[in-house]
Amino acid sequence: MKSSFSKVSRSDRTKEVNQKLSEAEKIFGKQPNEALDLVHDALLICIKENYSTLEAEAYTLLGRFNYNLGEYKLSYKNYNKAITIYDVQKLVSNYNYSATQKLLTLYYPTGLSAEKTGDYENSLKYYDLLLNNAKSDDEVVKAHLAISNVYLLQKDFKGAQHHLEIALKIEKKRDNKKGLALVNLRLAELEKEKNNTEKALQYYQSSQNTAIEINDDQVVNTVFNDLSNIYLEENNIQEGIELNQQAIEYNQKINNPQEVSKRNIDLANFYMKQNKNEEAIQHLENTVEIADKTGDLQNKSKAIQTLSEVYNRSGQEEEAMEKYREYLALEDSIFKLKEQQLAEQNKKGEMLENAQNKLSLLEKDKQLNEKTIELLRQEKIIQEEFINKQKVITYSLIFGIIVLLVTSYLVYRSNKEKNKANQLLILKSLRAQMNPHFIFNALNSVNSFISKNDERAANRYLADFSKLMRDVMENSQEDFIPLSKEIDILSVYLKLEHHRFKDKFDYTFDVDDSINTEEYFIPPMLIQPYIENAVWHGLRYKEEIGQLNVSIQKMNDHIEVTIRDNGIGRKRSQELKTENQKIMKSTGLKNIDSRLKIISDIYKAKLDVTIEDVQPSGTLVMIKIYQDNIKKTEV
Repeated sequence: MKSSFSKVSRSDRTKEVNQKLSEAEKIFGKQPNEALDLVHDALLICIKENYSTLEAEAYTLLGRFNYNLGEYKLSYKNYNKAITIYDVQKLVSNYNYSATQKLLTLYYPTGLSAEKTGDYENSLKYYDLLLNNAKSDDEVVKAHLAISNVYLLQKDFKGAQHHLEIALKIEKKRDNKKGLALVNLRLAELEKEKNNTEKALQYYQSSQNTAIEINDDQVVNTVFNDLSNIYLEENNIQEGIELNQQAIEYNQKINNPQEVSKRNIDLANFYMKQNKNEEAIQHLENTVEIADKTGDLQNKSKAIQTLSEVYNRSGQEEEAMEKYREYLALEDSIFKLKEQQLAEQNKKGEMLENAQNKLSLLEKDKQLNEKTIELLRQEKIIQEEFINKQKVITYSLIFGIIVLLVTSYLVYRSNKEKNKANQLLILKSLRAQMNPHFIFNALNSVNSFISKNDERAANRYLADFSKLMRDVMENSQEDFIPLSKEIDILSVYLKLEHHRFKDKFDYTFDVDDSINTEEYFIPPMLIQPYIENAVWHGLRYKEEIGQLNVSIQKMNDHIEVTIRDNGIGRKRSQELKTENQKIMKSTGLKNIDSRLKIISDIYKAKLDVTIEDVQPSGTLVMIKIYQDNIKKTEV
């Protein structure tokens, strides 16, 4: 009676596990958190009841969920646990057909998860297992393509080509057009990486012809995109125009508005190279219209940014500035959206990690319980082994303590990494704040010229301002930039400020010729706020012509940047400020202080900044950049 009850109970429990896994798979797309909870609940039952096959299936499903959520390390860990269980089943039963088949389906996603984390060694290990155990041509080709991709990532072009040629031979033999389109595309990408443009074009054309024949729109559009980039890089304008016109027509037929937008932007870039600004504007406005209908913020942002550049080229400064403001507002919205998504991802990652730790502790607890039971059984049978068993128990306890310590350390390290990720997010936000602040001050200068009806001066200022903006926007994506780039920006900035306040100050800008400016890396927009402060709060209030000296000199163990002005000084500047200005600290300097603190914490980079008053009046800023702390390898 007792045996019958146990059998029914076990059957009910396995049914419960299967129901949880099935329900999790159904709801994951819309309710990922609830789906993960169901899988974790199923795993708790499997581990406690020793349902090894169901446990492996649960880990496989959890691995797939984590991969789709971008948690590739957890995904790799889950798949590995499933593989370990199936490997044990194969060993116990000599040959287990079901376990063998399951293993074959796990090698590719496990290798792909490792590849996503940059663990190419383990990635190749599992792709090789897939290749060596493959039962069909599909699996063989899949393995060769995966291996070739890892070799391409490692810049091993010879290895990548070897596996692609084998895959191509198989697909030709069985006349698999879908496979031929994909393999030819990979060969084209390989030849492009090798800078063999002519050969790459041949493979691209072959891939696209086959893809069009079988309606493989993804491959067709990948080829359109890659070819457009090649033609733009090599300045093949007419070919680029014809290609993108063909791509637009193709995607209009298949109702793919996002690709139509991309191709319109590329087509506009080609027209700009021909100075056909009206045609470029027409295609960019089409993109904005499509993007508004589909909610495609990325393509809309690119189109508006390019529109600003076209208007600027054609001398329509007001339209250019209007579009540039619209672009900045849109980029700010996109950044906030990404910031929100990142916060949600971090929260989800923390939840996944906590659940994973619970499972790990449960597995260890199960292992310890099984060992304790075995020890008690042996103690009843052979009393004389009592001392040895006590030693085993002691070792087990020590092992448990070690496991607890290691787990604590891993949790500590994980929290430390999360804190670092949060600091990087704050740093990115601070970099983003610098651009609107800097642009606002520059726009005030443009407004000043326009208000004085000095159109020529405004045009000259806008030309230099446009170049400066491109450099600033490009550098704002980096935590560190070469000193040479900062020097270029400062040269233009000093020229612009002097142009506006030429009756207020003269300046010198000296750079030590012995400095290798490509070797030293500094945060972008580090020096400019101090120069801005010297001009706006010191020199422009001076009654006579002032002097600004900016110098970059090489010392024994560092580079020293000095910014010296003979303006009215900090004390007098403070007295002249309005009540509101006294409350508000300089945005640029406050931003720099925050960025330097975070950069010092994360990268251990050594940057010293001191500000001193100069007698009888003026200010001296000294910035020390240490060579041993800021190298290219750390950026």
